[in-house]
Amino acid sequence: MEPLTAVFLGLAAAAGATLFPGMLNMSSVNVSLRAGRRAGYTFALGMAMTLGLQAAIAVFFARYLTANTLVLESMRHYAIVVFLGLSLFFLVKGYRAQTAESAHFERPYRGSPFLRGAILAVMNLLTIPYFFAIGGWFLAQGYIDSSSPSRVLFAVSAGLGALLIFMAYVRLADWMYRNAKFFTRHINYFLSGLLLVLAVAQGIRVYF
Repeated sequence: MEPLTAVFLGLAAAAGATLFPGMLNMSSVNVSLRAGRRAGYTFALGMAMTLGLQAAIAVFFARYLTANTLVLESMRHYAIVVFLGLSLFFLVKGYRAQTAESAHFERPYRGSPFLRGAILAVMNLLTIPYFFAIGGWFLAQGYIDSSSPSRVLFAVSAGLGALLIFMAYVRLADWMYRNAKFFTRHINYFLSGLLLVLAVAQGIRVYF
């Protein structure tokens, strides 16, 4: 029963992190619209594997992170800078996309979708504190056994759950484009605004 509990809690933790529209899942929509569904799935796989690894780091090093809270505090501080940088990146990207559209020219999608997805997930520095808080609470309450197999199952299930949700967003990208053209055509501006809100919220949380 304990392994099944670890699997279920891993899936639930992944849903809490990725189910609602955010930087990662909306980026998968963006990639799918620009480069096709296959690239979107590959991008989603890169993000999901990184999230699974981050979940593993959180639950396997829970004691270390508890004893060294400065590590988590540093992540929270760096997250502000990263979110501001990404907000500016998507703002410029949205402007370039509109300029290219007005000129009837669209820049091709370049680079490995898998690598880009993995890098973007790594830059989301709040994922480890999130999984640390969730996983640490599960461990403290005894919902997840402290043995390695249970922690592995939790991390793998978190990655798998994130992959399923990202793939669902990729699958629905065309539907979103047909039914919410204004939103999807301005998705880079949406991501820029979302990241700016995250940066401000994180700054308030850290400094106030």
